[in-house]
Amino acid sequence: MQNNIEIRYAKHIDIVFHALAYLQVNNASNCYCQKYIDEIAAIKRRFQGCNHDISHNMNLLQGYYNTNFERLGLINFLPFYSRNYEELKDIFMNCTQFSADDKIYFIEPFIKILNNENEFYFDYWDSLHEKDEPYRKSVEQNLVNEFEKYSCVFDYYNKSVLIFLSYSMTKNGRGFYGNEGYFGAFAPFPEYGNINAAFFQLLHELTHTFTDTLLPNINMNDDSHNLSEYMVILADYYLIKAIDKNNILEYFKWLASGMNRENVELTEELFLTIFKVDDEIHAKLKRIINNIFERAL
Repeated sequence: MQNNIEIRYAKHIDIVFHALAYLQVNNASNCYCQKYIDEIAAIKRRFQGCNHDISHNMNLLQGYYNTNFERLGLINFLPFYSRNYEELKDIFMNCTQFSADDKIYFIEPFIKILNNENEFYFDYWDSLHEKDEPYRKSVEQNLVNEFEKYSCVFDYYNKSVLIFLSYSMTKNGRGFYGNEGYFGAFAPFPEYGNINAAFFQLLHELTHTFTDTLLPNINMNDDSHNLSEYMVILADYYLIKAIDKNNILEYFKWLASGMNRENVELTEELFLTIFKVDDEIHAKLKRIINNIFERAL
């Protein structure tokens, strides 16, 4: 198949993660970021009429969200299936996996926060998107060039690639997929000179969409989430080593940075010691990678 690699931006998705940057979550999905909060506070002081206290209002939702994360965690993924802000709100309100209490105590007040915040945020987002367009186009072209190297992966699954770059995502990313025949990934728009980090994060999220199928369930409350992360990290190691071996050291640097161990030289031996999975899972991963490359021959 001819791979289609599409890069999009969406302010109605970004505003959700903008709000989540103010919410302290007790698991790996946490996007809380004081640096981001301080930066937005300084920017808001230059805007007229920005009196909405998003920090206070998101804090009021924190306890209920954390207690009911198994259901409410869906707000991290539902935005990718909406085409605009109004559709996003409809999806939130009509999602059958949310209970009646969820809608009263979280979804409805969360939407009210978004409605208040969008008076500032959408104008702010537009200004970011228009800023330094040449750099944005360079980022897009570099990412397309990198993902084209991995076309054998997407050919194997007969999927195209849909990427969202975000101005509000503060850390990590999200992977998603749909019936339209694509693998999707969402990650922060890269700062200057940091396109490699964006690529590795996006590849990580895309890989989740096929390695997660090896696990019956993935929960934040047990070891299954950590296992799913290790599986992706290992799968990407094997992919990068086979497709673009010269990028392995950069991949290790990116991993070390995410572990807050920038001063540690992550060798292949140390990498395989840290990111260990049991022999059965390891064999399944290597079988997937081998099947991908055998199909490409």
